Amino acid sequence: MNSKERVLRAVEHKPGDRMPITFDAQKEVYETLYRHFGIKEKEKLFNNLNVDTWMILPKHFSFPAEEDKKQDKTSWWGYKSRVTPYSGGTYEENYYFPLAGIDELSELKKHKWPKNDFLDFSHFKAQAKAHEDRAVIGCFTWGAYFIASMIRGMEDLMIDMVARKECADYLIKTISEISEYQLTKMLEQHGEGIDIVYMADDTCSQLAPLFSPETFNEFVAPYLKKFTGLVHKHNKKFLLHTCGSVRAFLPSIIECGVDMLEPIQISAEGMEPAGLKRDFGKDICFYGGVDLQKVLSTYSPEKVADEVKRLIDILGKDGGYIVGPGHTYIQPDTPVKNILSMYKTANEYRPYKI
Repeated sequence: MNSKERVLRAVEHKPGDRMPITFDAQKEVYETLYRHFGIKEKEKLFNNLNVDTWMILPKHFSFPAEEDKKQDKTSWWGYKSRVTPYSGGTYEENYYFPLAGIDELSELKKHKWPKNDFLDFSHFKAQAKAHEDRAVIGCFTWGAYFIASMIRGMEDLMIDMVARKECADYLIKTISEISEYQLTKMLEQHGEGIDIVYMADDTCSQLAPLFSPETFNEFVAPYLKKFTGLVHKHNKKFLLHTCGSVRAFLPSIIECGVDMLEPIQISAEGMEPAGLKRDFGKDICFYGGVDLQKVLSTYSPEKVADEVKRLIDILGKDGGYIVGPGHTYIQPDTPVKNILSMYKTANEYRPYKI
């Protein structure tokens, strides 16, 4: 069984020869692992960790090419980000939200939106072919709510969704129409070899969703359902990233047609693995789950291994689970020995077989 077959069996809630494995990390973690293994290529790193997935992003996904090497960058959407140092490396911190502080819909409509063809998917087919034994994941853009929060500012967008609904409706619909164009372009012109389509749309904090299920159904569900429908029309699976306490949204997310949920942040409120598997495990594939805040960063390698086994025992029963980090990107404070323990255990522990 190759990696592609292993992952797609899990999405269909069927057991494979072992649990499928995914990986992603901050750039500093990649560099540390390259040094550890004495390699320079991502492909070799994934082979060493027995990773079953391969994600492809559009070229210059967040910023135009001319912005890439700047400290202060202006995104395609108009928000600005600054490269900011911290103890483990650097990250991009958004600091300017072009539509913040505006109360009138007529003023919001003056915003300069990116042109339809701003994203470049021309490399997708070649990369998919080069990694055809793995489950290939194609990313097209972030979710419309997530983008709106970076253009409008979260505080104003939250007020819009309650008190200025015409503003929220205009922003989210405009962004989702631009995003739908990107998705259609990717699927129809560059989708050959793509197995899964990925979209990140952070709608939750660690303690609770950021708004009610009713608000989710009003503003998020319409475009989410449209996107999953397009993806399924092209015989591909849909992977949604929503970190934090997403349990209250799961009935709507499932109803919208989402096949896979990432990252399963088990330390968040309501995200206890056994309850998730019991209540939603037949309807959605869980992707991630290994806690970064405490387990990977502070546990011993032996305890990390025990936690990986626990998650496989619970979430992997009858398929429907892909092992990976519980917040997408493994952070620089994670000891290498814990990363190695996680991936060795995920590869070798096989309580459920065909």
